Amino acid sequence: MHANTTAPDKDTVLLVDESPNSIRILNAILGEEYRVIFSTSGATAKVLAKAESPKLILMDVELPDMDGFELCQYFKTEPGTKDIPVILITEHSEDEGREMGLKIGCADYISKPVSPAEVKLRIYNQLRIRRNEELIMQRALYDSLTGLANRNLTLDRLRYAIAHDLRRGLMTGVMLVDIDNFKIINDTLSHDVGDQVLVELSRRIVKTVREIDTVGRVSGDEFLIVLPGLHQTENACQIASKLRKAINKPIEITGGGEVHITASMGISLSPLDSDDFKRLFGNADIAKHQAKEGGKDSYRLFTSEMNDNVHRRLRLEYHLVWALSRGEFSLVYQPLYNLNTNRISGAEALLRWNNDELGSVAPTEFIPIAEQSNLIYEIGKFVLDTAMNDFASLTNKEGDLLHLAVNISPQQVRQPQFVDDFTQIMEKHEFAADRLELEVTEGLLLSNQPNVKEMLNTLHDLGTELSMDDFGTGYSSLSYLLQFPFDALKIDREFVDGITDVELNEALATAVISMAQGLKIKTVAEGVETEEQLEMLKSKGCDLAQGYYLSRPLDIEGLKALLGDSQASPLGDTTIESSADESKAT
Repeated sequence: MHANTTAPDKDTVLLVDESPNSIRILNAILGEEYRVIFSTSGATAKVLAKAESPKLILMDVELPDMDGFELCQYFKTEPGTKDIPVILITEHSEDEGREMGLKIGCADYISKPVSPAEVKLRIYNQLRIRRNEELIMQRALYDSLTGLANRNLTLDRLRYAIAHDLRRGLMTGVMLVDIDNFKIINDTLSHDVGDQVLVELSRRIVKTVREIDTVGRVSGDEFLIVLPGLHQTENACQIASKLRKAINKPIEITGGGEVHITASMGISLSPLDSDDFKRLFGNADIAKHQAKEGGKDSYRLFTSEMNDNVHRRLRLEYHLVWALSRGEFSLVYQPLYNLNTNRISGAEALLRWNNDELGSVAPTEFIPIAEQSNLIYEIGKFVLDTAMNDFASLTNKEGDLLHLAVNISPQQVRQPQFVDDFTQIMEKHEFAADRLELEVTEGLLLSNQPNVKEMLNTLHDLGTELSMDDFGTGYSSLSYLLQFPFDALKIDREFVDGITDVELNEALATAVISMAQGLKIKTVAEGVETEEQLEMLKSKGCDLAQGYYLSRPLDIEGLKALLGDSQASPLGDTTIESSADESKAT
């Protein structure tokens, strides 16, 4: 039976008492504050507790069909009722009964005859305790912003899903979803907009995946999805494909406007990749990073090769920390040829790393790691110091000094002390600034930080030349030539490689050279591999060239030998051109 059924917003209290008179009294005491339901037997109380999920059970120990302690013990062992607080109503002298009740899990007791004030106070206290417990549990297991399961709860469900699916011969999928460039949203549109994006994306993810799947937020912009009961790999791929479409739809922002989002996803499967939940999570993370490195807005399935790459990277990071102090770095120099005079006008300094355990490590492999781990600044200082020392007095037969080109990392330019360190190295070697050309990539310019432009202008004011490296591989290179004081641009080797047999590449190289000439900027072609490429570049008016056809990178002694060998040049004349003869010499 029920009472006060018209108060659905109130906490529900279940009264269990064989006396209708007692129920009327208790209902009169509690009816204004709570939704009261009642039963006069233990059997009915079991049914009501399961169906109504009351917030509290107030129960007399004397029942017609069963012992009240027995019923209390039943409630404390059943999954659906074990967390509901039970208050027993006992005779005043029943000390042993009270002790028994507390042992089997009842929360409190009230002595007969009941006092309205005592009944209200004890129920209020128990409900407050339960609300606090629920709040603590909510904070411990769920994300406060999205309401999704947090990292701990999601991983716990993953562990259970793996064990359950292994017994059934099924697969468990783990999918990590990481929002691409989310930091930009927070930094440019505000954290409030970022929160709106996270809430909307969590809603879309939950709506897209299956009901049996668990969606959790495991970090600021990263979601973890547990996919139990998969029959084949394709099942996880299908979910990822649907999810990508859902994420890519524009998100409307409060106050007007839309935000367009993409995400990178990594998928790992048990037992194919591992049956350990922690390793499975780590594998999905590796696959997610592969998706980001592959261009973002996509998903990747974990492979053993990815794991090998991670271990390789960890080994590189470990040895890279000690490489500088152990003297494992060295420099080689690739000559730069002036295509108008057929003479060497300078050389580009290139960093090499040789480790006893790893052997020779390619710059394309270790430079990105050095940049991400902030080791690049000290390594960059080593390059400048060593190259200026090698070139300080490097001259031709007539005593004319060579020019030096050095790549500088975005991480170097972003450091406020870079100019001071740079000038100290020049002063140490008495190296003239106008003999230096600093090569920067478009990645530095894309950061759009005010201090970057100021730093580049300061370096240019010192007398150094600035060159944009790998021109043509980015999206906004032309605009940067107008914004920054560049003296040269290097035509990317991809254009040079196909310049003699790909009509589009020839047209692009021609356009780049013509544009540079109009802006009074010299052009440098890198990656020249054949005589045909060289002749094509010369016919287009390119100023300088470098590549294996002209010369491989050489250590300083090899470069000195080349400079003194009149028979070594494919251009027929290796006389070193004086810097006074060419104002734009590299």
